[in-house]
Amino acid sequence: MQIENYLKKHQPVIYKTFVRSLENDRLSHAYLISGNPGTPVFEVAKFLAKTILCDDPSPLACDNCITCLRVDDENYPDLKIFNGEKSMIKKGDIASIEQSFDKEALEAKGIRIYILHLIENMNEEATNSLLKFLEEPLPNIYAFLTTNNTNNVLPTIISRCQGFTLKSVSRDEVITGAINLGVEQEEAELLSFFYNDENLINEVIQNNNDDYQIYKKAKQNVINLLNLVCDDKREAIFYTQKDIIPQYKSAYELRLYIDILSQFLTDIINYSSDNEIVLKCQHDLLVKLASKIDRPSDVLIELLKMKSQINININPGLMLDHITLFLIGGK
Repeated sequence: MQIENYLKKHQPVIYKTFVRSLENDRLSHAYLISGNPGTPVFEVAKFLAKTILCDDPSPLACDNCITCLRVDDENYPDLKIFNGEKSMIKKGDIASIEQSFDKEALEAKGIRIYILHLIENMNEEATNSLLKFLEEPLPNIYAFLTTNNTNNVLPTIISRCQGFTLKSVSRDEVITGAINLGVEQEEAELLSFFYNDENLINEVIQNNNDDYQIYKKAKQNVINLLNLVCDDKREAIFYTQKDIIPQYKSAYELRLYIDILSQFLTDIINYSSDNEIVLKCQHDLLVKLASKIDRPSDVLIELLKMKSQINININPGLMLDHITLFLIGGK
């Protein structure tokens, strides 16, 4: 994804602000990059961090020098990344940053950077440790924090960072752009929730990496389950217990499954309210579901509650069973 072009086109204020800070040597010691789910908060954080380290910025990261390439490969020892999307950020992660940065930088630039992605997925001990670390900034150490929900971030952390909020691009624009790049409409429609940029959707599909494979598995599981909800509710329960539950162990995979299911519920509500649906390729399934699921708004609320409990060591099997039973509790 060409982040510089994305920033120029969709986030011009952030682009100009960061460039001006670079030119005037007035970088903040910590940045908090926020945005709705799907906005490329992590990709922007990593690109801005890369810009600070780049051998030949013009004015942002060149993406071609050896340092940029090492950052892309996450092979730059003075850049630490912890991903709250994949697992809870813990106190030990913050401690490892402190211990590593307490020593001399390993690279000649002498600049150390850490990225914490989705800090709302950080336990209380880690939050307190991070707050202390932010309170006493050291020279040539920069933090890039990201979040999809600033309401779940301590105000004291927010106050110690310069905030950049990514504006969402309309899903219609993202979907149309992705289709114009050769992405199938069905994929463009659903992936537009997870990636608020057509180029990123195209890259994810072209790269065909592990995350995309996890997404495809979750998508198929959701569609299979929803078809059974329409045709045979008892089979839906059996399918959940036999085929779905054994596949879901990590919080990341479970969150993705719930997100996809939530998109279908949102469009069931849209259809029932005579509003435009996003998942147009799933129109026939949505029509059938609208006649089978009572109070889809209540089901969606329950899904969001379940998602919020993923980080408190809830049993994935019990959660998935509960979700299916809630789905079939209607007509």
